Amino acid sequence: MSENKRQTELDILRLLATLAVIMIHGGLNPLTDNLMIKYMYRGMHAAIVWCVPVFFMISGRFFLDPERDVSAKKILTVYLPHIIVPFLVWSGVYTAYGLISGSYSHLSTFGVIAEFIHGPYHLWFLYSLAGLYLLTPILRKAAADGKTLAYFLIMFAAVNVVTQYLIYVPKIGGMISDFIERTGLRAVTGYMGYFMLGYFLYSKKDNMSKKTETAIYVIGILMLIATIAAECFISEELRKTDFVKQYMKPNVILYSAAIYTFFVMKMSKIHYSERTRKVFAVFTECGFGVYCIHAILNEFVPTPVIKSLPFITSLLRVACLYALSLALTWLIRKIPFVGKKIT
Repeated sequence: MSENKRQTELDILRLLATLAVIMIHGGLNPLTDNLMIKYMYRGMHAAIVWCVPVFFMISGRFFLDPERDVSAKKILTVYLPHIIVPFLVWSGVYTAYGLISGSYSHLSTFGVIAEFIHGPYHLWFLYSLAGLYLLTPILRKAAADGKTLAYFLIMFAAVNVVTQYLIYVPKIGGMISDFIERTGLRAVTGYMGYFMLGYFLYSKKDNMSKKTETAIYVIGILMLIATIAAECFISEELRKTDFVKQYMKPNVILYSAAIYTFFVMKMSKIHYSERTRKVFAVFTECGFGVYCIHAILNEFVPTPVIKSLPFITSLLRVACLYALSLALTWLIRKIPFVGKKIT
């Protein structure tokens, strides 16, 4: 995307989402037995899980845009290799680290190969993104027709409510779950919904009514508050299953959509200086590499302990992880022929 056509508001949103991911992976250890602080960390975690949904929505905004050249050939020859090559390289790095550190010492050769194919915990995102890329030619056809797109999103919303909430209703939950499985309706409940939603909300930016926009924000804020409150007070067993903060929960979908809408509708109206645009463009260009690298740096960066200021401790660690990941990505991208292909 040329510099003067960049959507700087989405570059800013990407940066915030990246920082939120790093916070989830490396900044949410309270380092204390204080119950109140633990509750606050739980609330913080629930408040930032919008990061992954937003990444999918931003991808959908660009890949489903009919004005952009996203042919099947380009997906197979350009976009997929940009995911597969980095995955192979970084999964290899993490596997080598596992062997050297001894954490894979209990695995057989087949087990090590399986870990390499599976990849480290955070690279699951690349598998999901690859699947969406392969489906993009089909999804573009659906997104091009407003009624078809609206129908898909209604199905996405309805089935998510059923699969995430109603299956837990006593007595009838089992029957509902069985019905969903037999009909195969779970096919519309995955990240594909975020992909389509991202394009839909962007496509409405010029004709979305003030009432609709306000309703999105109000519902999003209410869902955010409800998610934080529920996460703090549900049982430990439910919390460990991400019962209220799993990415596909309707409450998470609603407040993630509100955050995305705010950037599309409000932040896009800000006049950004050329220097600001360039700075955030660099953050975006390095963002993929930061995402791939940060998890291994997370193993080495110590946690500064300021017992009286636990949140400052967390923020310092996240800032350190991001800065190191950014610097390393920037250096790797300077390697001729290879650097930009793996970051």
